[in-house]
Amino acid sequence: MISYHDLIRTFRNFGFRREKPVIAHIGQDLPEKVNGGISTFMGALLSTVDNILLPAFTYSTMVIPHDGPPDNALDYGNQDHNNANAAIFTHTTPSECGNQAAIEILKGFPGVYRSLHPIFSFFGLGLDVALIDQTLSQPYFPIRKMQEMDAWVLLADTEPSRNFSIHFAEKSAGRKQFVRWALTPNGAAACPHFPGCSSGFHKLNFYLHDELQKVDAYGLSFSAVKLNGLINTAIALLREDPFALLCNDLTCTQCNLVRKAAKMQISSHWQSENRKP
Repeated sequence: MISYHDLIRTFRNFGFRREKPVIAHIGQDLPEKVNGGISTFMGALLSTVDNILLPAFTYSTMVIPHDGPPDNALDYGNQDHNNANAAIFTHTTPSECGNQAAIEILKGFPGVYRSLHPIFSFFGLGLDVALIDQTLSQPYFPIRKMQEMDAWVLLADTEPSRNFSIHFAEKSAGRKQFVRWALTPNGAAACPHFPGCSSGFHKLNFYLHDELQKVDAYGLSFSAVKLNGLINTAIALLREDPFALLCNDLTCTQCNLVRKAAKMQISSHWQSENRKP
């Protein structure tokens, strides 16, 4: 099992410093591989950096209306039973990212704030500036602010598909996204810019080259990358190849809709070489 001192050494070797915040995505099985569990992991991380951001996503708040926009990867209507079981988002709604135990530890520190997006909220320590202005129409605001703060992204024993920041790059590159609805204390609310499939995100690693740092030890896999490099590389790739980072499942509804939108965008800009002046 990995120890507290091993974790600190790993984080420092990545280049983590106290003044640079970290977006941490934590694998559900990580506590079983750390000597002392999630408390040891969080203690090591918070001994290395001052400010961290943890996703607290709540998909159970989502509902499906009887009708909505086309090409939205939703089966409208006949969802009343599932809608009846949806939860209303509140400040205390538990995270469904498998990291609630880490969030509970974070909440024990002063200066912890949770943003109020009913699907894509975050908990941050000393990061109110990145969280307070996240709105329904700006779900990626925390990522943009963290980019301005020269933050890192840490994947701690979890897959690249969990890297939510890449969805911000997709939006910035003009990739098609979707609309979803979620229950708030004020009723159901539309949540635009909902991301598509993330199963192809591992393909980005090839293009990150030396910017991506990886360590495999004690049955754990860690990777870290500067958020700015991650986003800029992803945007450049998507603008060069609109079909990049899509998954390989040809039955994936979301990826197929993104392909369809990309093809339409390409065809609208294409001009025949034999066109007349």
